Amino acid sequence: MSVFRDNLPLILACWMAVLAIMVVARQRKHTAGVGLVLTYVISLWLNYWVASLVYVAPWYLGPNLNVTTSGAEQSLYAVAAFAFGSIAIAPFLIQSGILPRATVRHEMDPRLPQAYLLAGAFFFLLGSTFIGKLPTVSAIVSSGQQLIVVGLGLCWWQGWLEHDRKRMFFYLALSMLLPAVTVATRGFLLQGAIATITFLVFISNFSRSKIRMIIAAGLMAYLGISVYVTYMRDRAEIRKSVWGGDSLSDRWDRIQQTLGTFELFDPTNPLHLQRIDDRMNQSALVGSAVIHLEETKDYARGETLYDAVLALIPRALWPDKPISAGSGNLVSRFTGIDFQTGGGQTSVGIGAVLEFYANFGTMGVLCGFLILGILVTSLDVLATERLMNSDLSGFVLIYLTGLAFLQVGGQLVEVTATAAGSIIVALAVNKYLHRYQRKTALQTGIPATGLPGAPPPLHHNP
Repeated sequence: MSVFRDNLPLILACWMAVLAIMVVARQRKHTAGVGLVLTYVISLWLNYWVASLVYVAPWYLGPNLNVTTSGAEQSLYAVAAFAFGSIAIAPFLIQSGILPRATVRHEMDPRLPQAYLLAGAFFFLLGSTFIGKLPTVSAIVSSGQQLIVVGLGLCWWQGWLEHDRKRMFFYLALSMLLPAVTVATRGFLLQGAIATITFLVFISNFSRSKIRMIIAAGLMAYLGISVYVTYMRDRAEIRKSVWGGDSLSDRWDRIQQTLGTFELFDPTNPLHLQRIDDRMNQSALVGSAVIHLEETKDYARGETLYDAVLALIPRALWPDKPISAGSGNLVSRFTGIDFQTGGGQTSVGIGAVLEFYANFGTMGVLCGFLILGILVTSLDVLATERLMNSDLSGFVLIYLTGLAFLQVGGQLVEVTATAAGSIIVALAVNKYLHRYQRKTALQTGIPATGLPGAPPPLHHNP
């Protein structure tokens, strides 16, 4: 029986109470961060809280109230466990000396931020070729594309250090184009939207006015939801143009038609609420799994967690590896829902809440998100230390790996495979850029210099 007696408004109120406690605790402890924790929590909020909220509106009579309520309750346990791991356990682990802390102040080559951005663009272009679809290579290319977010963040940060507002606004504007780029080239809004959100959360850590930041976040959230409901209205036509092989100019024309009839989100419009409910409501999937597994008792009992470990083995070394990313039919298996479109099976993202529940029930959700809270927070703090010490290679290694764990709606197999790919990409790119810098320095005879206005190091050399 539900602890909350199927009271959805109470569940959602407790959700927000947990977030408030987390924010206050982090502020009091002056917890460092470059946005990994905040981005993860925002992703959870979008996937489980926002879509659940539509069922609180008395004028929306959606078909999934009961399952949404059950799923929202599990997501509450998830965010509570994540918060506890983040604010109560992670600080002890960080201070224990087990993790590699930043101890040395570095001198940053001012060319590095743009170099990382160009590297990300290279991987993005590579992902559009047959090379990006090869086994093992695809995971590396997918991870490498995240360097676009890393590079944009570092370029903006460089402008912040130099008090160069034009540079800061330029890279902010560039980040806003990412959703349009992924829609026009891949037919997906989510990829670009997540990248933009990640960038915005990163730069928000450098804001001195919390009030302005909160106002800006509210406006961006409203704009983002408006973009989403407008995109969902025309998604079929847009994807038909993109996937049908239309020229890039024709695709932009199709996108411009959508923008020309842009709809501001109206919470009293049942069509807008339905678009959110149809595609964003992860709580409904989790709730369906709760009901189905209570009847069948067919829990995975660690099966998908074991698969996530096996995913670390490259397919190049194990060609017949029976594990693939993309959730496959896992959602159908655990919910009992047959997702069929056009006679074929549709892959639906399982999400961390559903996957942990499918393995060990509510206890799996609590333990899984406790570990995620500790892990993501530790990576967040360690990445911050590298950045504040101008150790960009160390920052990229940790931050890029941390981005892999932000796949809230994906399968754990995807998370571990992407994390492994991120480490490989970061090490390879850092090695190449390091060699390039040394070679350039020898040719020019100009030593590397630090940026003016750089913050003091977190630790002094002994």
